[in-house]
Amino acid sequence: MKISLGIAVIGMVLLSTSCMTTPTQPGPAGAPGQAGAVGATGAAGQAGDAGQSGAMGATGATGQMGTMGRTGQPGQTGEQGKAAPCPAGQHRTTNNDTGKVSCVVD
Repeated sequence: MKISLGIAVIGMVLLSTSCMTTPTQPGPAGAPGQAGAVGATGAAGQAGDAGQSGAMGATGATGQMGTMGRTGQPGQTGEQGKAAPCPAGQHRTTNNDTGKVSCVVD
């Protein structure tokens, strides 16, 4: 019994001392390291595929029919020419009923 009591006391001492130890603190942080070298440039990409053709446009509307032209105006009537001179021995006279001019013997 003395032995078991001694073992129990030693166990209690070991347990109590192990719980009281404080972990060691880490030292101050070191200086930052140098920046790494720049990597190599990547290779050029592959060219893209050609696009699709667009759809055909709609047909346009039919135009309107043109209007008819206007009929021209009639020309002016020319003036009455002068009567030819009467032959020798005759003179001109106007008929009062018809307004016709004719030659009559002197």
